[in-house]
Amino acid sequence: MTAGRVIRPSGMASQITPVEAARDASPRIGVAHRNGDSEPLLRASGVKLRRELSLFDSLSINVGIIVGSGIFTSPGVVLLAAGSVGAGLLSWVVAGLLALLSSLTFAELGASIPLAGGSGAFFKVAFGRPWSFFYVWTMFFAVTAGSINLIATSFAQYLLSGISSVEIEHGELNGDVRVKYIAILCVVMLTFLNCAGVRFGAVVQNLLGACKAALVALVVVLGISFYINDRTVLERNMSQPFRGSSLSGFGPSMVAALWAFCGWGDVVFLAEEMKNPEKDIPRTAFYSIAIVTITYLAVNLSFLSVLPSTDVQSSVTVAMDLGKVVIGQGAGRWIAIIVSISLLGSINGVIMCGGRYLYGAAKSGEAHRWLGYVSELTGAPTTALIFQGAWSVLLLSWSSNFLEILSYFGAASFFIYGLSAAAQIQIRHKLPDLHRPYGVPFHPVVPIIVICTCVYLVFSTISSSFFQSACAFVFMFVSFPVYYFLVKGRNPGGDTETDVTSSLLM
Repeated sequence: MTAGRVIRPSGMASQITPVEAARDASPRIGVAHRNGDSEPLLRASGVKLRRELSLFDSLSINVGIIVGSGIFTSPGVVLLAAGSVGAGLLSWVVAGLLALLSSLTFAELGASIPLAGGSGAFFKVAFGRPWSFFYVWTMFFAVTAGSINLIATSFAQYLLSGISSVEIEHGELNGDVRVKYIAILCVVMLTFLNCAGVRFGAVVQNLLGACKAALVALVVVLGISFYINDRTVLERNMSQPFRGSSLSGFGPSMVAALWAFCGWGDVVFLAEEMKNPEKDIPRTAFYSIAIVTITYLAVNLSFLSVLPSTDVQSSVTVAMDLGKVVIGQGAGRWIAIIVSISLLGSINGVIMCGGRYLYGAAKSGEAHRWLGYVSELTGAPTTALIFQGAWSVLLLSWSSNFLEILSYFGAASFFIYGLSAAAQIQIRHKLPDLHRPYGVPFHPVVPIIVICTCVYLVFSTISSSFFQSACAFVFMFVSFPVYYFLVKGRNPGGDTETDVTSSLLM
């Protein structure tokens, strides 16, 4: 795409940078000043992130972010909602395509405005500060908390199944009070572990991340080895692949599948540390989604090679069930324990990043300044982490049912993803001369497809789980009265609205 050009006051023509284009487009966006002086305020002592990430580095990180607990928890939910094996597998493919299209819209935004602020920065440029605050608020109260609780609930279900002396029926796990207590204890312990400092959190994350990768490989290997010796299970599952399919169930099955893809847009957070973000952001987005989609299909086919489709549909610990059939009862329990340990890595990663995002929001003026407190002893954003943990525990006290939490999380997440695609269209219209090293192909068809699909998924979630979806939307839209009555005009961290936007764009 050819970048736009602008005539400067001196008459010299040059390419518009993101900061200049944004400043020209709106009088609210400009250079920050300290206490009304004419001297520009240099943000954060002028220290910038180092550009050290290669394409391979970015690809590895993004795949690691996306592949999480969803592949161990969603297969049964996807298959149950879809109604058939064929529709279930199709849900995974369509979810991968939507994740790819959505990540391409994020790629354009990240390449043209390469900031660690992510969607919060894009919302501010596209729609103004109230919507940026809406994004921060929704991420905290619905998306991050929902994500933590989904993984914590899955962790508790796998752990309880692995250590229990008696066989627990899958239907009983969603209502088992022990699941709730274990999930709450997990969130509390990992929150305080992260309060001890980033080094402890990072060490745990690296170890558990390796465990997760080994588990995915183990599931695929077990599935292949079983299929080589006995092909009847998969052939029976695939004999009438679309029998029992339900059009009304395709939306909920997509929501469950897309939960496993969450993180597809996080590539933009790496932009400031990439050696060549203009080229590597879109390539990272494309290759990572392709790798993850193929991996997820391989894992699902492994489950279907070993277990009857009805068993997969009813299972909330499908990896353990696979292990029981292929290796034995005792080995299945050990697999459940190993899966639960790997899920700790996913929870730890969300808690670590979520707390720091809330800390960043406080420093930029999008949240109260006390959330920006950093412990002198550990160097961790303890207030943000504790506040995040407390809200997650409160939600878990309300419900530890996986499907209920998924509906709460899904309604908010897909509303945000749809708005992000709309932000890409709005910024194209609002800032036509913005330098765009990468442009979404077939614009605006791609973002419109993303928007329409997200609208469909939101309404599908509302129709199937009205109460949980309504709670999510109440929490989301109460952000606007909070902003106008409590946040607008306030200067919690020494940042004016102009300062915040400028710092995001610089």
